[in-house]
Amino acid sequence: MANPVNISQERWNSETYLTIPKEKGCLCRPVIIDIRKTYFGIFPKERDSASRDVDLLKRTFKQLGFLEPHIISTLDPDSDKYDHPLYSVENLKRKLVSIAFGEYGYFYLPNYPISNFQQREPIPAKFSTTLLMSHFNGNNCRNLALKPKIFLVQTCNAQLAQKDRSLFMDGISPPPLATVPIEADLLLYHSEVSGGYTCKMKKETRENLGSVIDQGDRNGGGDERETQACQFVYTLYKEVEALAGQQKDFELTDLILGVNRSLMEFIDKEHYRSDEDNKPWTIEPMIPICVDQLTKRLVLRTNLG
Repeated sequence: MANPVNISQERWNSETYLTIPKEKGCLCRPVIIDIRKTYFGIFPKERDSASRDVDLLKRTFKQLGFLEPHIISTLDPDSDKYDHPLYSVENLKRKLVSIAFGEYGYFYLPNYPISNFQQREPIPAKFSTTLLMSHFNGNNCRNLALKPKIFLVQTCNAQLAQKDRSLFMDGISPPPLATVPIEADLLLYHSEVSGGYTCKMKKETRENLGSVIDQGDRNGGGDERETQACQFVYTLYKEVEALAGQQKDFELTDLILGVNRSLMEFIDKEHYRSDEDNKPWTIEPMIPICVDQLTKRLVLRTNLG
């Protein structure tokens, strides 16, 4: 017989999840899985926006009163990959954010060399978001019963490229969504707006868009700028900043609707269009998918004052 879980009367009867940050933070420590390089056969693919994405995510969590995120980054090729937290389900039980290459329903693992001759598997191993979420049920995480478990996933498509003029055709349909677990109090918010849409813009176009996209932080005293964050992470950061500046708390649904509204404008006005030789992209951006199994309203309290 399973051990019982002690749940306070307040948590049992409440109709709302409420985050209440205190001085120096009292909320959980978010975990960011930052997989910025993945090998496809012998060829590595690297997410240009990785550094800026992590920076803006850290600022976003700080505004909401969370502790400093724990970062799990790309594995050192010289170490044993199976000792890395990415390969241990037990170590994945606290994860909140994943940014990597992938598609709806999964993200790719780094796919490190399997021999001294720098050989790699031809196709990277997939890590299912369904599998990740399924380990947060009441049996595995008993102290998280009736508490919200939020997963933010940003996957950049490794096949994103500009079309050759002789290959113009309709956009590629996305693969079907993987099955989502039925356990309650889970929320998956998955974006596939690749960082390449903004990272490959000409400087003039980027500056003309102003605050519509991330302009990056200046490096030193020169005019050079860092690579821009992907549009999803930047939009999430801006929406939290706007809501935190207006009110002391807000619902997660308001944040998601605000992010999707801004991304819809970004897509409808074709701000993602590259002006490099006027070539369209092989894959068109789409609004993020939200799968909501929460049983209560989630209210986020900001760090105002």
